[in-house]
Amino acid sequence: MTEDWLGTSRRTFLTGVLAAAGLAMVDPRGMASARQAAAALPVGDLFPLGVASGDPTSTGVIIWTRLLAADPGDPLPAGDVAVDWEVATDEAFATVAASGTAPGVAALAHSVHVDVSGLQPDTAYWYRFTADGRTSAVGRSRTFPGAGTHPVRTRFVLASCQNWVDGYYTAHAGIAAEDIDFVVFVGDYIYENSANRPPRPITLAESVDLATYRARYELYKSDPNLQASHHRAPWILTIDDHEVANNVIGDFGKNGVAHGDPVAIAAYRTRRADAFQAWYEHQPVRLPAPAGPDYLINRVIEHSALLRFFVLDGRQYRSLYPDGHAAGGDIAARHAETQTMLGATQEHWLDQAFAATDVRWNVIAQQTVMTAMPLPVGSSFFYNFDQWDGYVAARNRLLRSLVANNVRNPMVLSGDVHLAIAAGVRLDYDDPTSPDVANEIVTTSISSRFDDAAITLFKQAFDKAEWVRYGDPVHRGYALVTVTNDSWTTEFRTVDVKVRDAAVATGFTDVVQAREPVTLAPGTPTAHPATPVGGAADYTG
Repeated sequence: MTEDWLGTSRRTFLTGVLAAAGLAMVDPRGMASARQAAAALPVGDLFPLGVASGDPTSTGVIIWTRLLAADPGDPLPAGDVAVDWEVATDEAFATVAASGTAPGVAALAHSVHVDVSGLQPDTAYWYRFTADGRTSAVGRSRTFPGAGTHPVRTRFVLASCQNWVDGYYTAHAGIAAEDIDFVVFVGDYIYENSANRPPRPITLAESVDLATYRARYELYKSDPNLQASHHRAPWILTIDDHEVANNVIGDFGKNGVAHGDPVAIAAYRTRRADAFQAWYEHQPVRLPAPAGPDYLINRVIEHSALLRFFVLDGRQYRSLYPDGHAAGGDIAARHAETQTMLGATQEHWLDQAFAATDVRWNVIAQQTVMTAMPLPVGSSFFYNFDQWDGYVAARNRLLRSLVANNVRNPMVLSGDVHLAIAAGVRLDYDDPTSPDVANEIVTTSISSRFDDAAITLFKQAFDKAEWVRYGDPVHRGYALVTVTNDSWTTEFRTVDVKVRDAAVATGFTDVVQAREPVTLAPGTPTAHPATPVGGAADYTG
């Protein structure tokens, strides 16, 4: 096993030391070596992927960059590189609030993750990095107000799904121009495959290992609009499927095809370990670096007495699709109690987190559509089992937990399907009097295309589903959310991703009024009593 600059094993380093930042945690011998490396860097821009910040607290934030040689033929040093960082209260850096030196870790593609602390709550800051006298772009971040505080308003963007080949990142240009405090990104930051189609064909090999995942992040993060979006505000991120591969399920790979094949499972877990590492290398997350294929991503992020985020992982622990199919009719298997989207451990963790919350708006940031979305086909209905419609009992357990714990104003933030939705989430979709236990906002994609042939089908589904307040399968964009004590307002922003400088418009504005927690009569049934189905309990947790 390779040794890092602190003299510990790579595994120990990745799981421990990287959570710290600055000089205090750095071995002086390692720092001297890293300083020497910084003085021998190749010529050219060292920060072509920009900078980013994320996972704010009331007194700190994670800031990120990655060193990358301008000329691949003149690579960076083999060892870690010392990188200086500054955080200031003004864009000109006249008043520096914090500064230090952190490693650009060679084992992590010379990425830099700094946990900046000691900042003031609810305050804007600017940050930058320097190596060998060369300075990065400047990013703007903001700390959160903090537990128990009562901000009058907060505004943020919800975004997801940015397939490079499908369009320009005009949506990110729009995000960079918004008056926002932060961004919530619920997955599909990259797409593992390439395609030779306009407007932005890609010739990269499919991302299947560390080198090919890194190459894809290098391409995606080279986009100036995406960089500007990161430079505008801190991000809160989770992972969906394409950060690894399409429709991954638990340890069983794409569509669960590795199930029952130990060799295929091992190969997929190796791929997932590389995908997780590359994701971490390129994101400003308050997480330790992954040390293998199992990575704890779910977490609670505290904003204030107004807002709390429960960030979920709906891919790593989920059950196989009902009866092994990604879609189908209303079969008993999709209602099985053994079906789980989150895994037993994460379900329990979430229930405990719901029990502990007392804020005004409780936000579940996760990947796939939670509300029911039956697609009318003839006289019957067709369901996408990759969404929560394939895990009905798990959805009901989550909703019952919200009710049992008197969780106020639960909002579900989702992406994945490349269309926009505002809808209620309920236990019984057949009963028009059944209350909406939660409300869901599904953002359309930043750029990823929607199948034109399915547009009419989804419009029909939206018309038939009375719990859906708004549905748009046509446009790309993002959602702009404004939260006050009394209301949650979502503006669905739309933009033409085939035009580089397209203007952003608002397609629809949805308003959810604050209310008291939903209560249910004892013994309230679900629409479809759960039917245990043998063989559906394959999940980790």
